[in-house]
Amino acid sequence: MSLRVRIRWLLVISAACCVVLATVALYWVNLSLVDTLTERNAERELEKVEATFLDQLSILRVRAQDWSQQPDHPPSNQGGLGYLDLMMELRGSSVVWNNGADKVSSPVFATLAERFDEQGCMPIWGVVKVEGRPLLFSTAVEMGCQAYLLGVWLDSDWMSYLSDRLGHALYVREVPESLKPVRGLTMTEDKQLLGRFPVPDFLGGNPLEVVVELPRDGYKSLNLSVLVIGLIMAVLAGLTVLVINYRIQPMLFGRLNLVHNAVRSIARGGALDQRVPVLGNDEIGALAEDFNAMVDSINHAQTQLADARRQAEEASQTKSQFLANISHEIRTPMTAILGYTELLRDGSLSQADQNRYLTIIQHNGDALLALINDVLDLSRIEAGQLHNEQRLFSVTELLDEVVDSLQLRAQEKQIDLRLDYLSSMPMTVCGDAFRLRQILVNLVGNAVKFTEEGHVQVCAGWSEVEQQLQVSVEDSGIGISDAEQQKIFQPFSQADASHSRRYTGTGLGLSIARQLARSQGGDISVSSELNKGSQFSLVMPLSQATEVDMRAAAAQQLPELAGTAMELKGRALLVEDNAVNRLFVRKVLEKSGMQVVEAEDGREACRYYAEDRFDLVVLDMQMPVMDGYEAAQALRDRGFAGPILALTANVLAVDRQRCMDAGCDAFLGKPIRVKQLITVCAGLLAQPEIPDGVAT
Repeated sequence: MSLRVRIRWLLVISAACCVVLATVALYWVNLSLVDTLTERNAERELEKVEATFLDQLSILRVRAQDWSQQPDHPPSNQGGLGYLDLMMELRGSSVVWNNGADKVSSPVFATLAERFDEQGCMPIWGVVKVEGRPLLFSTAVEMGCQAYLLGVWLDSDWMSYLSDRLGHALYVREVPESLKPVRGLTMTEDKQLLGRFPVPDFLGGNPLEVVVELPRDGYKSLNLSVLVIGLIMAVLAGLTVLVINYRIQPMLFGRLNLVHNAVRSIARGGALDQRVPVLGNDEIGALAEDFNAMVDSINHAQTQLADARRQAEEASQTKSQFLANISHEIRTPMTAILGYTELLRDGSLSQADQNRYLTIIQHNGDALLALINDVLDLSRIEAGQLHNEQRLFSVTELLDEVVDSLQLRAQEKQIDLRLDYLSSMPMTVCGDAFRLRQILVNLVGNAVKFTEEGHVQVCAGWSEVEQQLQVSVEDSGIGISDAEQQKIFQPFSQADASHSRRYTGTGLGLSIARQLARSQGGDISVSSELNKGSQFSLVMPLSQATEVDMRAAAAQQLPELAGTAMELKGRALLVEDNAVNRLFVRKVLEKSGMQVVEAEDGREACRYYAEDRFDLVVLDMQMPVMDGYEAAQALRDRGFAGPILALTANVLAVDRQRCMDAGCDAFLGKPIRVKQLITVCAGLLAQPEIPDGVAT
């Protein structure tokens, strides 16, 4: 059943219930009112009958008085209301019948004569029962103790006369034993309303009462009026239902139908541009507003989901392309490393070929390390773990070094690579030289890689006002379209996927370079025209170093430089579980002049320390049994105060800090370079000597 039909039936049933309840209530209210009015009317009618009855007694007395004053006229049977039933003459205590004596013989009349005489011949009147028949009598005194007694039988004829006069049926009866001789109204078993008033027996016999049958016509009129009113209310209720139903159609169902059509259209795959008109400031209007807001929200959410899906697909595609690129970038140097390693195993190679092959292996290993560093840098940046290392350096030396390192590649492609200074540069600045070199190598290297002919020009300048380095790298290469310029700084992306086959690369360089620059307050921008070249501009804030800063830096670097220039001395404890790495580090340290004792794990290192004395501990951090962090702490707990150098493949800043917290003095990330290892060890051994047992 639809809501429309339900509401219609609800209106009909509600109206019908209201009509029925109102009719019943009206009936009961009117019933009480009719009862009250009927009782009042019955009282008035009863009073009227009682008054009429008493009037008849008065008339009878008047008639008797008239006869007593006209003794010359013979008695007549005509009463005051038309006739008399009997008339007699009383003389003292005796009765002389003048009319009707032959018809009635009863000791009642002798008793009446005696009462007349006993009361001093004063007039008497009332009702007596003569042979069971009620008689209304009255006396009129003529002279002395002579009087006339006139009587009327209270029979059906006389009562019919009164009934015709009053309009109600009357009769006289003895008072039933179940009732008291009182005036009032009673209801018979057949719902007949009777009015009654007592008439005492003059001689003291059982009392009589006059009974009046009173009508109850008010109940019929009541039922009729209630019926008429009920019909009127039913008609009015029906009209009201029709009007309300007619008004509900456009006001409720019409507006709900608009919402329903919009919802159904969307549910069936319709466009989310459906809107419901707000036709009123009410609940349905609020529903329409909420529906429109919901559609807007769904539309916005679907748009976001579509954008997210598109971005995810693009990210998946770019990452797939990145995996293909990085696979190529890894396999290419690995091919050279493995291939030339096999050639070196052939003892027939000349010394020149061996040196050449070793150089090739070294360069390809450097390429692999650079690739790994790019991936690690990206992970550091995404994890928010990139930390800048501030140090003093010369900008001109760094720029010259970067350009010189790429001159060979440019010469091989017959490209003119030059460096121009647009302004004087500060002698020494403070900043992250390692990250600045990484950015410049990426920018200049890309310019050389994507330029087939022409030039690559690096222009550098210094802004005294803003204290920042400004470098632009301009090339005459393939250029970048406007659409592609929006994506080249995103991870895993290149200007064109086809470039990865022609120029190789992982698509990480520019993304890492920009994020490195922004992490230090700088930025990288690009302007380019397709097939005409590109210009990348770097802005990097740096602070000029003071003389105090330069003297402090020189004092800090002096032990390092001195250590690099001289051989290493002393005993070293090398703790490394990998035999190949352990052999490499041992050969480097022994070649530098140190005596080396090897241990495969931290527990073995602690045992060797208890048996011997060492000047340096070189400790791998990832080992079985007892790792490097536990070993460093154990050695410090046992009193070792010398330097500890941590070697680990985990090169994030958190890993460096963890090593320092464990008790290490220096940190080197794998793979390890010979020069770097010797330099760090020399710097550690140049520290002031601390006797064993003294904590650091």
